[in-house]
Amino acid sequence: MNNNRRYRPKKTSFKRVAASIILIIAVIAGLYTLLTKNDEATDEPNVKVADTEKAAQEKPQEEDDDDTSEKKEGTVTTDIKAGVTNEAVTDVTMPKNDTSAIIANAKTQVYTVYTDLQQGSGFLFNRKGDIITNAHVVKDASYVFVTNEHGQEFQGQVIGISKKTDIALIRVPGLQGKDPLVLDTTKAKVNTPVIAIGSPNNKGGTSTEGDIRALNGNFTDEYNYSNLYEITARLEQGSSGGPLINATTGNVIGINSIILTDQPEIGYAIPVYSIMSLITKWADQDIEIKLDDEEDYDHKQDAYLDKKLIKDYINGYYELFPYAIKDKNKNYYETYLLPNSSAATTAKEMIATYSSKDKQYQDLTFTFGSVDIYDDYATANVNSTYTYKDVKTGVKGTIKQSIRYTIIIDKYGDYQFTKIDILSTNSDLPTSGSGDKEKEKENVTPPTDDNEKTDDEEEEDSVETQGTETPTDEKTVE
Repeated sequence: MNNNRRYRPKKTSFKRVAASIILIIAVIAGLYTLLTKNDEATDEPNVKVADTEKAAQEKPQEEDDDDTSEKKEGTVTTDIKAGVTNEAVTDVTMPKNDTSAIIANAKTQVYTVYTDLQQGSGFLFNRKGDIITNAHVVKDASYVFVTNEHGQEFQGQVIGISKKTDIALIRVPGLQGKDPLVLDTTKAKVNTPVIAIGSPNNKGGTSTEGDIRALNGNFTDEYNYSNLYEITARLEQGSSGGPLINATTGNVIGINSIILTDQPEIGYAIPVYSIMSLITKWADQDIEIKLDDEEDYDHKQDAYLDKKLIKDYINGYYELFPYAIKDKNKNYYETYLLPNSSAATTAKEMIATYSSKDKQYQDLTFTFGSVDIYDDYATANVNSTYTYKDVKTGVKGTIKQSIRYTIIIDKYGDYQFTKIDILSTNSDLPTSGSGDKEKEKENVTPPTDDNEKTDDEEEEDSVETQGTETPTDEKTVE
């Protein structure tokens, strides 16, 4: 029995050794499989978040703290809820099917985001002054502030940032009360035309056009990216956090986030539907905002009146004005007017004149005259030519006006028209005849201004609103 007892332990030891060997083989096989998958993952194109490089001297790395109450992460949902999400909280109505008009209407709600480490983009989400951007733009930042296309700076505070999803929310008290863009949680379709707006390479208000090529972009970098919109609208460093807009509806459907270093013509955007619940949870928090008293930042730049920016602003206004002529309910142009100002009254009077029942819209062109800048306002002289067709006779007529716009900078740092002065009006009324012969457009002499022009004043530019000219068969533009 003793021998048997001694023998049995030997058998048991052999079994243990065999089991250990089998376990080791299983572990090796598992490691091999994992490594093989990782190797396969490296075959993906190189991915780079679409921001600028970090500053040469980065602040020392600190230990990661747990999320504070101001930065609770919450849950990201992939549930798709069709329809517009925040239309009820904004007076902004986006134009449809007109790229130039959409860009003109959206740029005042898109911002350049600066921190001590990064430069990116962002866009207004609600009337609390909350701005959506990417997490990698504001991660580890000591401070954050945003600027609009006119250079006005606003200090903000990150109130929500995710460690898993590349999304963050900045609250900017100085923008409280301003109307945001309209976000749409409807899942987009392949071939949807899109517009990407942001601040690539620190150039605010830059836009590119393209379409959605695929719906299932997936990457794992510092963050997990899944079901991304793959787009042909080109992104550059600094585009991160800017809005991706559906060019058909005019609504925001994504957040521009990734470029491929190997294929820079391809970009990726995080769908709005996938992060809406998280952003809303952050925005609903009642958080005490603590901002620095001193604002001696490297990127400090006050809003300023500039001739080129003023001309760009007027161009945008004339992109939107024809919509109201054709349909008074499409009052997109009103975002360019200081509320309750004389400019708002004059603009409505012009709309009433241009859109009377006997006139059918044809086109609206204009030329710049002088642009003069003063301490706290500027004036810009414009000659406009409104062409219409008489509804009864079919004969074309024109209304030529010399107009002076007075521009100020409002509390949000945006340009606004505060006065519109009609200096002169010359109506070329329709005459009897077939109306088939169309006169050549005349170059209108710019209105004279008592103020002396500066030496660097640019030559007159003839500008025509895009997408508003009637085809040769004289059908009404829809």
